[in-house]
Amino acid sequence: MGPLWVDVEGYELDAEDRELLEHPTVGGVILFARNYHDSEQLAALTASMRKAAKRPLLIGVDQEGGRVQRFREHFSLIPPAQSYANMPNGEHMARESGWLMAAELMAHDIDISFAPVLDRGFDCKAIGSRAFGEDNSTVIRFSTAFMQGMKDVGMATTGKHFPGHGAVLADSHVESPVDERSDLFEQDMAIFKAQIDAGVLDAMMPAHVIYPNYDALPASGSSYWLKTILRKQLGFNGIVFSDDLSMEGASVMGGPAERSQQALDAGCDMLLLCNNRQSSIEVLDNIAISDVPQAATLLKKTQFSVKELKASSKWREVQQRVAAFGAEWQEKNS
Repeated sequence: MGPLWVDVEGYELDAEDRELLEHPTVGGVILFARNYHDSEQLAALTASMRKAAKRPLLIGVDQEGGRVQRFREHFSLIPPAQSYANMPNGEHMARESGWLMAAELMAHDIDISFAPVLDRGFDCKAIGSRAFGEDNSTVIRFSTAFMQGMKDVGMATTGKHFPGHGAVLADSHVESPVDERSDLFEQDMAIFKAQIDAGVLDAMMPAHVIYPNYDALPASGSSYWLKTILRKQLGFNGIVFSDDLSMEGASVMGGPAERSQQALDAGCDMLLLCNNRQSSIEVLDNIAISDVPQAATLLKKTQFSVKELKASSKWREVQQRVAAFGAEWQEKNS
């Protein structure tokens, strides 16, 4: 499969979508709320994507829980990462939530949710309650439990946003944040190191944040961060995703084709380019066709239908416990 992830506009594929998915540079599709009407429609959409691609294709979505959950109606609502450390039995519930989130996506033939967030602290506009905690040990403890749940059912994990997005207040979706700290290795990045050392991360997503004390480029387009630090110093050997190259935080790297090439040259294996079809076409027209064989490691490990999942006693029991936990958290914070 190729390095580029694209998106589609609606509930079903049109002729242009099918043509795009056949392109050898396309290796994945990221889904959004606009692609979901109901369970049957979503399963039909993912099946049609695999048919149109005519080769292995990754399908992913942001379904980490809390405020970032694209599919909500008729899916279990996953509590925000912040909740687990603040509630009784939080570690166990983090694992069950990871399992539930992953199982419901996989039942719709979706391979990955880009999760978990490993950023520290709640102050950043882009992160907030998506963080598991304000200190390294809390983030490591509860993110580990969440990832164990994902892996229990056969979904690959994606740590984000390397080397740490939580200390900047700015939101990289709408501006280019700058983190002026000079002790990043001892602070936020120690979380990523611990999870790499533990062998629980299958993929990594770098931040569209500039750390001027280390490099002039955002981490997502920096060979210093992705090759020298992530690959060589930390020994990460999984897939490296760019975060969405349509985000304002990536604009310092030029137009769509320039951003994509810079991200590839810097060490990204796969590129996310969302919500701009013309940009996707420009990239496909301008970057060399390439293959990312290791991306196949992110394909879901087990197959089952929605009907099979919902008939299982495990799903029913976990779903009830997670719903009760979420409601208790909501009440506590309302």
